[in-house]
Amino acid sequence: MTASLQEVFDGYMDLRWRLDPVEATFAGLHELAGEFARYDAQSIREQLAALRSYTSALEEVAADTLEEEIDRTAALHDARHWILLFDRERPFAFNPAFHLAHALNGLHLLLARGEQDPARRAAELLQRLRALPDFLIRAVDALTSPARPLIALASSMITGGVALIRDGLDDGAIDLSALDAAELAEARAAAVQALLEFGDALAMMEEDAGGDFAIGRELFDRKLHTAHMIRDNADELLRYGEQLRAAATAELARIAAEIEPGADWRDVLARLRRDVPDGGDALGEYRATMREAREFTTSHGLMTVTTAPMEVEATPGFLRTMIPFAAYQGPGTFEAEQRGRFFVTLPVDGEARRVECRAERASTVLHEGVPGHHQQITVANRLPGIMRRVLATPAAREGWALYCESLMAEEGFLSSPAERLFHAHHLLWRALRVILDVKLHTKGMPVAEAARLLRDELGFTEPAAAAEVARYCAYPTYQLCYAVGRRDILRLRDDARRARGADFSLAAFHDELLAYGGLPTALARWGMGLAH
Repeated sequence: MTASLQEVFDGYMDLRWRLDPVEATFAGLHELAGEFARYDAQSIREQLAALRSYTSALEEVAADTLEEEIDRTAALHDARHWILLFDRERPFAFNPAFHLAHALNGLHLLLARGEQDPARRAAELLQRLRALPDFLIRAVDALTSPARPLIALASSMITGGVALIRDGLDDGAIDLSALDAAELAEARAAAVQALLEFGDALAMMEEDAGGDFAIGRELFDRKLHTAHMIRDNADELLRYGEQLRAAATAELARIAAEIEPGADWRDVLARLRRDVPDGGDALGEYRATMREAREFTTSHGLMTVTTAPMEVEATPGFLRTMIPFAAYQGPGTFEAEQRGRFFVTLPVDGEARRVECRAERASTVLHEGVPGHHQQITVANRLPGIMRRVLATPAAREGWALYCESLMAEEGFLSSPAERLFHAHHLLWRALRVILDVKLHTKGMPVAEAARLLRDELGFTEPAAAAEVARYCAYPTYQLCYAVGRRDILRLRDDARRARGADFSLAAFHDELLAYGGLPTALARWGMGLAH
């Protein structure tokens, strides 16, 4: 790589970490662990100027090879999306959950990773706790036009955040012995108070808040291209979502009839959901399924399987409020030890069962472990180019994980009709995400109507449907990325099979695709010589 291109890349990445210090924590960097992002008017102006400067530099610098040109294009799209976010979308002005998620993720990430240096983690945690009050004060100032549905979403996050700081940090699994006890207590008390005061501010905002969270058709289409390099517009994606919805619904009916002739698939699904492991058995069953999926992926020659281990653990007490069910926590790009962790939140006395039923577990394992997120992330973290290690779109990340569910169904890993029924249910869920993402942000769909659709078609409870729709409102174009990303990988695979004929192999295709990390699939298509 030419020195000048590398210099521009290095400078851009330094700017990027300063735009979002929590993302730096996610990547495994520690220099900015005591900081949060800045969304005040002056900082936004300065950050936009810096982004535009780097956009110009990226446009002008020479790339000597196709691979360099792909990485340069990825960086350009990333910079342009940041500009779009700060200059046009401006979530910091209307979405209180945007600020709160940033703040709580900044704490969560310091806790969720298997930290090899407890004293460093303790110091970083203290710095973030001290920075939290000022960040939330500035967040209130930045929220000039809060949207009522997103105020409700943010308000629902306050209790968990307070519990994390007030009670969770006393968990014996967190070694904070390197800190002065009085300093830690003072920082925790101030952080809790700041969260409570932010909650009070949200209540006051709600009195005059509007209901308009939608970013609109023009910005939605622009974001599709800039953030994800998705060529379709909103209307085209809506048609695709409806097609996938119809196909998934038909598949659900077909498989349900195989399991219980004459029964409605919703009733069959509800019956299967009652087959859950006891809390003491759940971890062992997840571990067994994780092991079987890895072995199947290897023995069937589907790809070069990552050597990075993934541990299945009970969610520690200090993270239970942040992880109500289960979650994968991948290793950071710059962490020396590439070890993934899959947390399962087991029920405690008097609490409803949280773990998934046995028939659904396989799809979740494939999505989160090998060949899904754990495979893609740990492979990407060891790629030579910084852009492919760091930059990612959910269309590639979530698209890959959902594609892996389908891949393993095709290859026979989902061997029982009950497991295939839940895979079809996952596809219907992701189809509805496409439809609702588009309709909420470009067609004026009311929030209540979207929640009702999730209740009627997927059987969501009322609270679960409300929480799901709130996320769609808060993060436009994200939710459609699962199904659309899967579709684009399937199309790329079909084109590679046609182009390469007898030389095509699934293993070679997957290894080649994974060499682009989480970059948009359109860039992988370009690099693989299949652009059209």
